[in-house]
Amino acid sequence: MAKTDSSKRGKQSVTASTLVLAALRERVAALHAAVELDTDEPTPSLDDTDLATDTADTDGDEAADDGGSSVTVPAAPDEVPDDDEDESVAAAGMDVEGLAEVLADLDAVVSGFAPLIEGPDVAALRPELAWARAIVDEAHGLEGTVDVLSELLDDLDPSLRLGPVEQRLQLVVNARSAERRAEVESMLAQPEWASLLEHADRLVLSAPIAGTKTKNTEKVLARALAGADSAAREAADAAVAEAHGADRSGTPQLAPVITAATTVAVTARVTRPVLGKQARKLADAAEAMAAALDERRRSESAAHWLVDLADIAHRAGEPSFTYGVLHTEARARREKADEALAAAVTAYTKPKLHKL
Repeated sequence: MAKTDSSKRGKQSVTASTLVLAALRERVAALHAAVELDTDEPTPSLDDTDLATDTADTDGDEAADDGGSSVTVPAAPDEVPDDDEDESVAAAGMDVEGLAEVLADLDAVVSGFAPLIEGPDVAALRPELAWARAIVDEAHGLEGTVDVLSELLDDLDPSLRLGPVEQRLQLVVNARSAERRAEVESMLAQPEWASLLEHADRLVLSAPIAGTKTKNTEKVLARALAGADSAAREAADAAVAEAHGADRSGTPQLAPVITAATTVAVTARVTRPVLGKQARKLADAAEAMAAALDERRRSESAAHWLVDLADIAHRAGEPSFTYGVLHTEARARREKADEALAAAVTAYTKPKLHKL
């Protein structure tokens, strides 16, 4: 009983504005750390155990949203990679994955608690975050598809590897990896990035945040979480139908659904000290749905890459058989991802999960 009373006193002593401000401070500090600390991580390269892939420069926002789905480096008929050729690019000194995660986390807090944050800084920061995430997520999407292709190649019977498959992938992948990382480096040097950091700092230092009364803490936080949850459920309702059976001409836009699910997960984690177990359960379900969506997106991207690589290899006079085998495996993986996504969405949309 004493523990319960202590828990109640803790909930009554904290305000919604205090929790939101603490969450913002933590994310803004992490954002500064992500771009100030140099890393020794190399640009993704390809060998027998490590592959990197690409995001596409296809028409419209669809491909950009989903981390890309096709290779855009053409092959000349005489472009045949040497077995001894070392195409690895120099270390870029940048943790793209870490930067992508920090931006997504800050964006989730700003979006999830937008109804509580006032002032011009948040209005300016939100489109700036969207701009930065579009660039960084594209580079991160390339790295994500690396894992899928690497696993597919690791599981492939060596007798089915016809032609310089690893070398061909390395040639294309390294060029695209360098290009994407250069885009991120260019972004960090632009005045828009400096403006983003300035608005983020000012948001923490001076933006008014509603919810300053302890008696309203639970109600205010529950309302914010319910709003994020409602947006995610609307997006999730269409996710399975949109993803199921989509072909190259109709690649589903999964990135907005992932963003909505991530917003719920982060918002729920921040509110958990007040809303308790229900917020934790909602966060877990939202994270599971985001992970299922990401796996579906990566497997689809890998399948599209393999189609284009087969065409490039064929035009360069190389066997394209292995790419066909890998493409079949990628499609099978995508079908499993569809099933996992359907299960995750079903679990997330259970009514009892949303009684905040």
